[in-house]
Amino acid sequence: MKDSGPFIFYDIASPIEPRSYAPNPSKGRLALSFKGVPFETTFVEITDISKVRKGLDCPATRTFDDGSDYYTLPMLQAPSGEVIGDSFDIANYLEDTFPDSGSRLFPQNSTRTGLDYESPQKDTTIMIPITTNKGKNNQDYARFNWHVDVTFTQHVLLVAYYMPFNPATEEATRECFLKRAKMDSWEQFKVEGEMREGIKASFKESLTSLAKLFTVNEDGPFLEGNEANYADLIVGGWLNMFSECMPSEEWKDFRTWHGGVFARLHDALHENYYVCK
Repeated sequence: MKDSGPFIFYDIASPIEPRSYAPNPSKGRLALSFKGVPFETTFVEITDISKVRKGLDCPATRTFDDGSDYYTLPMLQAPSGEVIGDSFDIANYLEDTFPDSGSRLFPQNSTRTGLDYESPQKDTTIMIPITTNKGKNNQDYARFNWHVDVTFTQHVLLVAYYMPFNPATEEATRECFLKRAKMDSWEQFKVEGEMREGIKASFKESLTSLAKLFTVNEDGPFLEGNEANYADLIVGGWLNMFSECMPSEEWKDFRTWHGGVFARLHDALHENYYVCK
């Protein structure tokens, strides 16, 4: 066991390093920065994630519909050697371990604005495994996390084709995704024309109720006004993925949706809390 040294944050490798693109690593990176906890990043190729997690004795926290383990990131390794293997668990760990550092992820004086959010797709079958985090601390935030994940995951086909993979491992990584999605060709992830416009229209409409929650406190840009908490970081993790993977003209258009509330949230989080290392 290590007695000293930095916190090590395990993120998904890509050509955009040191930035993240996947939503859950983005949530973890934001939480570390929000708490003011210094860390270093170890980037891992998607094809090596299962090996790395097993090597750190960090079990999978999600499963596929056939019951097999879904090994993914982020992970956080503490100087003691302890490994936390889920973005929500990382947030709870940071709040418990560093209660007086940075800002509170789960503030006791919270107005709880938005935590009763329900995804319009909550009753839709989602093929990608999503963690419920039932039984964990801060269950209201865990519930919010699940509903936000459902809304964005249901429309992730808008960005899946454009995910940034390193050229040396691109073919193997694509094969991994095709196997998970039970598809035969990467081109099946590419949606264009009327189908794409339909998904964008659905996405915009589906985000309506979530967007309204960010207008409850007029000061903004966060759910509770000018003070962020972990719920804002949850949405911010997904916004980061779309900012990195959505075609640029579509991202510019997305930023105008719902009066620009998501653009303001994204910009504020990046300006104040997003750290690249």
